[in-house]
Amino acid sequence: MAWLGRKKLAFIPLSRTGITPPDQIPPDWPGQIMQRLFYDPATPGADLSVRTYFHTVSSGLADLDAVVLPAQTIAEEDVPPDALAASMEAQLVAEGYVGAAIVMLGGPGGGTTTQPASFSWSRFCMSDNLGNWAGELLHQVALCGIPDFFDFAGNYPQDENMGPYEQEAGYDATHPCAWTKRAVGWLDPSAVAQHPGGTVDYLLHAASLPQPPPTDRAAAVQIGSEVPYLMVEGRVRADAYDVNIPAEGVIVYWVQTTDPLGHAQNNTAPLALVTKTALGTGQSVTIGGYTITNTAPLLGGGFAVQVAGAVGPGPFVPDVVGLSATAAEKILTDAGYLSKFVTPGHGRPGPTWVASQSPPGGSSAPHGTVVTMVLRSGPEP
Repeated sequence: MAWLGRKKLAFIPLSRTGITPPDQIPPDWPGQIMQRLFYDPATPGADLSVRTYFHTVSSGLADLDAVVLPAQTIAEEDVPPDALAASMEAQLVAEGYVGAAIVMLGGPGGGTTTQPASFSWSRFCMSDNLGNWAGELLHQVALCGIPDFFDFAGNYPQDENMGPYEQEAGYDATHPCAWTKRAVGWLDPSAVAQHPGGTVDYLLHAASLPQPPPTDRAAAVQIGSEVPYLMVEGRVRADAYDVNIPAEGVIVYWVQTTDPLGHAQNNTAPLALVTKTALGTGQSVTIGGYTITNTAPLLGGGFAVQVAGAVGPGPFVPDVVGLSATAAEKILTDAGYLSKFVTPGHGRPGPTWVASQSPPGGSSAPHGTVVTMVLRSGPEP
């Protein structure tokens, strides 16, 4: 959902009793949480607080009314994020809170968030960095409700993961990509240019700069109208957050889900980064029948980009159901597609074969699309 305006969240310090070693309660723990939330000059000249992060990456559209409540204790070692829901949630809702987070000093589980229909609970530790705090809060349904984008993608940069170019893929306290900003209401859809086909030159205002873009520029380019489609955007180290991106330049990625918040479909990465290193001046990439070139940097923070290629029905995906994994991969590679195999369970002895594929055989999809195949073993049915 769109996170626009001020949202009231409760932050509750929670320590564990009866554990070994015991939680070490820091002096003025509520004050330290307030520092993490509202003004945290962890780096000289940079405020790395949670509120400033969201205000910056949303171009001032999202804000937090964060209240630190009195500290609580619990006689558990492994604490779920909603451990206090039964005793506190009804009162919090009555007082206008839309979500809550318990802040701990350690313990198994790491950062987690519940995603019920309305009120969410998050859990993280004082030792977790800004990227973890922000990442869990972005999961809260009353804020954004977006998922992690790394569960199906492996590790950046070896696999499809967006890594530092998307906060919910890297948890590096970087900017969300233009697709995510549009999904949560921080980027107006009109700021994303729709490629009409042919060869078109665009002026991109970097997605990490305050939005909307200047009148003559776009925040991103979308190539194609149906999933899977490509997104093109520029990134610069414009602030204390995108200073963590690997390189400045133009990035290109596939959008492989129709879910408005980016939940995965068909066991495929929702956002799949094509350019593991951002395109520098004069560099280009050809994917899905399109060539995207970073032609020049722009004064004022951006890049001149050329997109060459027609938008329309793409080539057809070969039907490889029933074939061996080796044969299926060769056919798809020869046809210009990428292969991804999924093997549920342990299977049975014997050769593996393709039980299903997505996109299905005979469907139209651009070259470069990832075809996900579920493998079975043993005799074919």
